[in-house]
Amino acid sequence: MSVTLKLRSEALAQLNAATIAAHTQANAQAGQVTVRTRMRHRDLLTRALTGLRAQVSETGDTVVANWTGRRIQFTYGPDGVQVAHVDGPGLTPAEAEKLVLSVDDAYAAEVQRQVYARIKERAARSGMRVESERTNADQSISITLAAMS
Repeated sequence: MSVTLKLRSEALAQLNAATIAAHTQANAQAGQVTVRTRMRHRDLLTRALTGLRAQVSETGDTVVANWTGRRIQFTYGPDGVQVAHVDGPGLTPAEAEKLVLSVDDAYAAEVQRQVYARIKERAARSGMRVESERTNADQSISITLAAMS
C-alpha cells in the first residue's frame, strides 16, 4: 500500500492580494499601513522574516522586522491572529502589500517545511517509509509513502 500526499505552499498561504488591498485602502495613513494577517505561529514567523534577511526582534506579544527604510511590527490580537503594521518613509499601500505578501509567502514555506517534516516523522513511527518524493514546478511537494512489510 502506498499513499501520495501533495503539500502545496500556495494552499498554505492565508493572505491574498485582494484581502490586503481592502485593508490598505481602509487603513492607509501617510507612510503607514496596517493589515490583519493569519500568521499565528511566532516561531514560523520569525524564521520567515529571518529568511527574508530582516533584522528581527521580539518583545512580549510583538515581533518587529526591519529592513533598510521599511519596518513591519506584528502584534497578536485577542484572537491570537497577528496584526501587521508596516511603515517607512514614502511607503505606498502597493509597497506595503508587496512586503506583507512576501512575508506571507515565506511564512507559508515555513509551514510547508514543518508539515513535510512531521509527515516523514509520523510515517516512520507508523511503519511506513518514503517511497519517493519530489518538489514540483509550483513548489508543492509530492511524497509517496509505502507500508513496510
